[in-house]
Amino acid sequence: MNYYASKKNKERLHIPLITLIIRLLIVLLLFSLSRWLIYLFNLDFFNHLSLGESFRLYFVGMRFDLVVIAYANIPVILYYCLPFKFIYRRGFQRIMNIYYVLVNSVILLFNMIDVIYFRFIGKRMTSEFFQFFGNSDENIGPIIGQVFVDYWYMLVLTLLLVLVLVVVVRRTPLRQETAVITNRWYFIQWISLMVMALLTPLACRGGLQSKPVNLMTALKYADSQNVPIVINTPFSMVKSSTSKVLSEVHYYEPEEMTFSPVHFSSAANRFVTDSLEYAPNLVYLVLESFGQEMITYYNKDRRYQLTPFLDSLLAQSLTFDGRANGRRSIEALPSLLSGIPSLMEVDLTSSPYFSNKVDGLGNTLKAHGYHTSMFHGGNNGTMNFDVYAKNAGFDDYYGRNEYGNDDDFDGRWGIFDGPFLQYFLHQVGSMPQPFASVVYTLSSHHPYTLPKGFELPKKAYLWSGFEKTVYYADCALRDFFEEASQQPWFDSTLFVITSDHANTEHYLSEYSNLWGMYSIPIAFFMPSRIPAQQSNELVQQADLNLSILSALGVNDTVFSFGRNVFDSLTEPSFIAYLNQTYQYSDGHYLIQSDGKHTIGVFNIQADRGLNDNLVDRIQCPDLSKMLRERLQEYNNRLIFNQLYIDKEALHEQEEDTIHPQPDCWQDTLDTVAGTD
Repeated sequence: MNYYASKKNKERLHIPLITLIIRLLIVLLLFSLSRWLIYLFNLDFFNHLSLGESFRLYFVGMRFDLVVIAYANIPVILYYCLPFKFIYRRGFQRIMNIYYVLVNSVILLFNMIDVIYFRFIGKRMTSEFFQFFGNSDENIGPIIGQVFVDYWYMLVLTLLLVLVLVVVVRRTPLRQETAVITNRWYFIQWISLMVMALLTPLACRGGLQSKPVNLMTALKYADSQNVPIVINTPFSMVKSSTSKVLSEVHYYEPEEMTFSPVHFSSAANRFVTDSLEYAPNLVYLVLESFGQEMITYYNKDRRYQLTPFLDSLLAQSLTFDGRANGRRSIEALPSLLSGIPSLMEVDLTSSPYFSNKVDGLGNTLKAHGYHTSMFHGGNNGTMNFDVYAKNAGFDDYYGRNEYGNDDDFDGRWGIFDGPFLQYFLHQVGSMPQPFASVVYTLSSHHPYTLPKGFELPKKAYLWSGFEKTVYYADCALRDFFEEASQQPWFDSTLFVITSDHANTEHYLSEYSNLWGMYSIPIAFFMPSRIPAQQSNELVQQADLNLSILSALGVNDTVFSFGRNVFDSLTEPSFIAYLNQTYQYSDGHYLIQSDGKHTIGVFNIQADRGLNDNLVDRIQCPDLSKMLRERLQEYNNRLIFNQLYIDKEALHEQEEDTIHPQPDCWQDTLDTVAGTD
């Protein structure tokens, strides 16, 4: 082989590493831009950020971008550093060009999807995204089609980013400029290979620190609300898939605990007028995406009154300052029906603990003679609602599969609220009393369609699509109550009105933060037993299963991470988890924690916008202990399948007045620990 070349050829020697660096830098630029769009398209959620702080987070986020880009482009990096001349062959280059465009387009696509999806859940997507698309019972095709219609501009932006990748490939081909490969070329390739063999693993793990970066690392650079700007969607999806399994925790010994999810009584001593001589019925209304922000009853100065009927109904009810324990419908049912908040990266039904036995409101009511049912206008199997409802004791499930009038479907998602609520009235009228029915509305869910012929008021041309469906849902609710009030069971029925989660569109700054974004209505309507009153007391979804039993006059031992709001001896609490951060509040202060350290303290009475973090001035150790007690119970009970009460075993034990937790629970822990 001729190892020499002319001086002219040497000067024209092509270095593949330069081409590689150019291509990777372009991907980094595009990927960081796609991550940055989540800020630009969701300014209402990040309105507290200054421009300078936004840019700081943008550049910090490149560390997490490099992790994904390095992993995705390992074959590209290896190819361009190989010290073999076959890398110049057109066939191999074509394969590598296709790989480069395809793989980097995919990671860009996930970021672009999240630009819109983020507004619905307040966090980056996790691995649950694939489970949703793998569920054959979901109406995936129509939903995707409508999303493309509503957010067509995101598709255009994504195609433009992909087009840039294609142009880069065409403009940066590998060319063998010299007639023969020289020693200099081999030397450069070997050096390139060794350098990239060191830098690539470094980029994949996110630096030289002892452990690779993970979702918690982002909290070192940003508070919980701003974490989505720092991380990217592929990073979130991959890292969340490795964090589904909970770790057993032991912050406190049993005798040190002041909290237990086992409640030995559900008796009421306030907010009710008299004892009951009959068993009331229950209608448990869960309104899709109805946050306090959309309801004039909670916001007297709201720009448009979208809920005139609901406002009047709440004025006749016992109402509270409600909080959801999650941000999605799939997280709501365990809280609403079993008092189990969502404190994991994934929801309970998508976690390894989905088959755990749970106590539920329906199970307790059935034991007291109730006929139980659940109504939801989506497909049977949507988000596993039917499965969880049955586990919680609501045996009869009525959904799209049971409803026969095709004219009342919106064509993409489910049944319009109006006809479905009337269908519920028809069905429940033939049920034996006392009955307990959960009714889950649907129309105020994306894609925000309205029935043909439904007339909006003239001022509605200024409303968003979501606001229009809220108004329609309110009209459907009005028609439902007008018809229900004529039924013989109406006066002997407790109506509980709440929401699965808060609205995703925000117009008021106090709701576009990690406190306000959980605000929902919670109300009890039964004029014959519960006088109307507006209470500012904090009540969470997890409080409702125990509180409903109390309002119905059912006194039993109940499992719940919440409290009985009809018991004056209980204290308000709220717990949630989002963006690797736990939140806990007693109604006065809100603390934020990574599970080990308190990272935020806010006086929510004076600072509802969470603008002044007091963590350097106030620690709130009592709230930290309350949070840790609940996390200890939550993690350990999920791990050891103890989300229920063995009432037979419980009644054989003596009650511990200091810490009313059954000995059988501690025995279970001791038994499991002894088998390790």
